Amino acid sequence: MDKIGDSDTRTGSARDGEDGGTLSKMNSPESASVESILSTLLPVLVYTSVCVLIFWILRRRIARVYAPRAHLRHYLPEERSSSPSKGWFDWVRPFLKEGDVYILNHSSLDAYLFLRYLKLLSFICFVGCCIAWPILMPIHATGGGGLKQLDSATIGNVTNPKRYLAHVAVAYVFFGFILFTVYRECIYYINLRHAYLLSPYYAKRLSSRTVLFQCVPDKYLDAHRLRKVFGDAVKHVWLVRDTSDLEHMVDERDETALRLEKAEIRLIRLANAARRKGMRSAPQQPWWSLPLRRNGETDQTTVVEVVPPAPLPPPDRRGTSEETTGSSPSISEASASTHITSPSAAPSDEDPEKYIGGLHSAVPDVNGSVAAQWVPASHRPGHRPLGNFLRRVDTIKWTRNRLKLLMPQIAKLRRKLHAGDEGRLLGSVFIEFQTQSDAQRAYQTLAHDRPMHMSPRFIGIRPDEVVWHSLRIGWFARMVRRVGMLALIIVAIIFWVFPAGLVGIASNITFLAETFTFLRWLNLLPAPITGVIQGFLPALALSLLMAIVPWLLRGCARVAGEPSLSEIELYVQNFYFAFQVIQVFLVTTMTSAASAALGAVIKDPTSIPDLLSENLPKASTFYLSYILIQCLAVGATGLLHLWDLIRHGVMTRFIQNPRAKWRIYKLTRPIHWGGWFPVFSNMGVIAISYACIAPVILGFASLGMYIIYIISKYNFLFVEDSSIDTRGLVYPRALKHLLFGVYLAQVCLIGLFALQAAIVPVVLMAGSLVFSLIFHISISEALSPLLANLPRTLALELEELMGGGEPEMPLPAFDIDPASIPLPPDEDEEEDDETVVHETTGARGLARSMGVEGSPSLAKLVRKWTWESYVRKVSEMLHEIGLGPVLDRIDAIMYPVYSPNPSAIMRFLHPNTFDSFAHLRKMIPDDLPDPTATYPEDYIFKAYYPPEMWTPTPRLWLPRDDAGVSTQEIEHCKRYGRIVASDEGAWLGEDGSITCEVDEAPFWEDRAVY
Repeated sequence: MDKIGDSDTRTGSARDGEDGGTLSKMNSPESASVESILSTLLPVLVYTSVCVLIFWILRRRIARVYAPRAHLRHYLPEERSSSPSKGWFDWVRPFLKEGDVYILNHSSLDAYLFLRYLKLLSFICFVGCCIAWPILMPIHATGGGGLKQLDSATIGNVTNPKRYLAHVAVAYVFFGFILFTVYRECIYYINLRHAYLLSPYYAKRLSSRTVLFQCVPDKYLDAHRLRKVFGDAVKHVWLVRDTSDLEHMVDERDETALRLEKAEIRLIRLANAARRKGMRSAPQQPWWSLPLRRNGETDQTTVVEVVPPAPLPPPDRRGTSEETTGSSPSISEASASTHITSPSAAPSDEDPEKYIGGLHSAVPDVNGSVAAQWVPASHRPGHRPLGNFLRRVDTIKWTRNRLKLLMPQIAKLRRKLHAGDEGRLLGSVFIEFQTQSDAQRAYQTLAHDRPMHMSPRFIGIRPDEVVWHSLRIGWFARMVRRVGMLALIIVAIIFWVFPAGLVGIASNITFLAETFTFLRWLNLLPAPITGVIQGFLPALALSLLMAIVPWLLRGCARVAGEPSLSEIELYVQNFYFAFQVIQVFLVTTMTSAASAALGAVIKDPTSIPDLLSENLPKASTFYLSYILIQCLAVGATGLLHLWDLIRHGVMTRFIQNPRAKWRIYKLTRPIHWGGWFPVFSNMGVIAISYACIAPVILGFASLGMYIIYIISKYNFLFVEDSSIDTRGLVYPRALKHLLFGVYLAQVCLIGLFALQAAIVPVVLMAGSLVFSLIFHISISEALSPLLANLPRTLALELEELMGGGEPEMPLPAFDIDPASIPLPPDEDEEEDDETVVHETTGARGLARSMGVEGSPSLAKLVRKWTWESYVRKVSEMLHEIGLGPVLDRIDAIMYPVYSPNPSAIMRFLHPNTFDSFAHLRKMIPDDLPDPTATYPEDYIFKAYYPPEMWTPTPRLWLPRDDAGVSTQEIEHCKRYGRIVASDEGAWLGEDGSITCEVDEAPFWEDRAVY
């Protein structure tokens, strides 16, 4: 053993202050940090350039993909963006000049705050560069550790513990700046959110005046009793009932209607294909003289000239059925008016009355008679329902009969549910109040005397984002589900360590190849390929690995009973951030550093402190690659919108269903804030944590965040749909998550200093950690009530800003004037008549009157007079020596007076003065339209009832054809199936393809701003 110790150059080297002896030292000449970064940067730059080039070319041609917010009918006028220019470059300058306030007023508060968060992260990292780079970069480069390339810019290259005091100083300044920045952003968020929610456009919305109470006791599941609890401010009450049976029936109705639509489209295409084939075989004959195909006839049927009889009057529809036979009445003129007859369909010298709607009068007006001229019954669309023992049925006839049976049953069950005769009451109630202030008062009031009753409660939930299944969960089941999902997520985080750890190990594959013999073949690969393996591929694998986590968490949130899509995103945000920090940062960092030092630890376990202190900073190289991929590659993918490009540019060309084309055209993917914020919060945590360890990462993060900001700004202006609205609640959570980076950085520095036995830096950083915790707790206690609630004092401020008038949130009225209430009797007053008052005058008399009881007041007076005299004397002395202007400047900075154009520093230091509620309120225009004008007259029967309670039967959209099949099928759907169909805006081409104008679809409905 002695020989081994003597021959090992690493033994005791780091402890004795020698130049060599660590794994980093031995491998520093072969450090691949630059190769790893370049191997990541080059493919990322190529991919990014290709994405930007495709975007630049196709942006001018495919507006549906790259500017839907400017063209889609789905958006209201106040939500649409101005259409960007079609030029190559003339759109760039207006886009960059457009302020983020435009997004606030045309998109959502969440979108505006997300852009502000990206700018905040970029700004923090930029300030970190200005603080850390001039001080720490020279110290790291001259640290004497012998590391090379980018590793020489880390704290692992510093061998003298005394130099760590510089890191402490930088940490104090930078972390203090972050704490103050988070504080002022909380103030800004509170004032902006209050101004936004109290604006007329938002305050008048139904969701702003409606509160959801869950776990309501059975005793209070009564509208009259709830009105007594909350008073006359209640406008409407929606009691949630169990509508499971109705939901199944409505689902079957919709599926049946869509099956009928597909069958009708297939029949129209089959009939027209056979008709075109017949016209090609006999082009000299008009289509109305082609053979009538009967059941069992083949293509060799002889053409028989049909002598058309005189037209018959329309039949009495009250007695018709799908089995009608006999004489052939003509199609009604109403349905015929919807058909366009081909100019060559019939001779001009024929009597037009014989061809009402393009139907020859010899063709009987029975089910499918027009299509039967070319399609035999055996070739009509069919299927095999389970209820019919898998025997084949005619799909069109079967679905019409089924719809005719289902629709009256659905209407009857709905009436019973509205009357309260069916469906058990669930423990959830929506209550609409007269004003937003009444709703806020109910939301902030403790409604029940028992725990977990009429709680939790939510405000601001729109009807279209309610998760109705969650409203059926009781309070005990909700508690069990939440605990179960929490346990499941913790287990998932633990087991997710293994794939994330493999990614971290792969980022140091060079060291593993030197340690393990079966991996030595990796050393034979060229340096660029090795750099790709340990730089690009692990970062890409980690990004893909974490991309599936939000979808798993959303499933957990639904099981846990979150009642709305916005609450689901808030749930995902918290746990996804935990996933990001633990897996992407902690596990990957530790496994990367441990794999780099694994061989030396096996040979010499006593060198663990030295190895961790030197290899932990080197793990930052992996995060440089990770930031490059997240900010450049992922950002470029978001700019390209590849999936939307495939859907609208490729898929729609092969879809032969007008409804499917309309659905693809109309569909806009909502932004899932719970999956967006944690990714960039984690990158902010990584940058802050490595700010003093490897300051180079701050520059990458600052530039990368700003690139993401530019891309996100374009998407929010022209592309993305921010329909999931958390009313800004994601922003304060993201700010709190950012503080975790400060704690993590302080703990890492304490650990690194302790490994090098630097006692003074350890004590100083421990004090910084304690101060950060105290600051965080104090700020949370002070600001938390304001983050989610609207204070009552804003009503008076609104009234003052509007110059009088009735505010949106009126102050509470008192029935009794407090001034008229008599004071309680005092015992001394009863003896006033018997008391002789002796007056004393002069200073001596005044001192006697004060007596001993006045000594505390006299002491306060003396202390105040002494302090004011001291301050006055010091101020006079400073003015005498020429420091008066400095004092005035300091006083102006500490106690500023509002000005409309303050400097950036003053605005940053005093958010309460320059970003107050009164000033941020000017960002929201007052001339926006009244949202209640978009509500239908029967909104109380639709708003907060489940969709199965009010959704109508789907309207069928068929393509119009020259053969007239669609005309008859539309009429027969209405006559026999009681279902409305239309062929307006869709038509069948000569080649059998279906073309449609999506703006003329019969499904469009004006959107209500709830």
